Amino acid sequence: MFRISRHLRELLEPGSQRPLRPPPAPVVIWNLIRRCNLTCRHCYSISADRDFPDELDTGEVLEVMEDLHRFRVPVLIFSGGEPLLRPDLPEIAARARELGFFTTLSTNGTRISERNIGELVEAGYDYVGISLDGLGATHDRFRRREGAFEAALNGIRLCRDAGLKTGIRFTLTRDNAAELPALLELMRNERVDKFYL
Repeated sequence: MFRISRHLRELLEPGSQRPLRPPPAPVVIWNLIRRCNLTCRHCYSISADRDFPDELDTGEVLEVMEDLHRFRVPVLIFSGGEPLLRPDLPEIAARARELGFFTTLSTNGTRISERNIGELVEAGYDYVGISLDGLGATHDRFRRREGAFEAALNGIRLCRDAGLKTGIRFTLTRDNAAELPALLELMRNERVDKFYL
C-alpha cells in the first residue's frame, strides 16, 4: 500500500518524491515458446497446441542467455505459451543456473506430474509460479479446459512437496473477483506462501 500511495503522490506532484534506492537491474520475462496446451481467455499470447515457425532453437536461446548474462540481467522468468512443452527446457534451465541467474518458471501447472517433478527439482528453479484464476469451474472457464483447475492444483502440490518455492499467480477480473477470498484461503490451506495479483 505504501508504494501505491507514494506512486500516486508522485503522479499528483511530479518531483516531490525522492527515489528510495537506485532502480534495480532489469528482470527478463522470456516467452520461450508460443505453443500452449490451453487457450486462456485472458492471455495476451496468441497460442495454440501446435508448433510455431521461427522460434529460437536451443543454440539460439543459449546464445541470447549469454548476452543477457553479459548485460548483468539477474533474473530470468521462463514463460510462454507453456514453457514445459519445450523439450530442451531442462538444458536451458541448467545453463541459466550455471550462469548465476535467479530462475523462475511461469507455468499453467497442468504439465507438472509425478513423471517430471524430479526434472524440475534438478533444474534448480528458484521459484515456480503457477496460475490459478479462480476455483474449480471458474478457473476451467478461464482456461477453456475442464479439469485445468485440478491439474494446476496438483502441480502446486507436487512442487511444494518437492521443496520448490511455489506461488500462485491470479489475474483479477470482474468474472473472478468474488473468488479472491476463497482463493487466498486455498493458498493458506495448501501452505503456499507467495501470491501475485
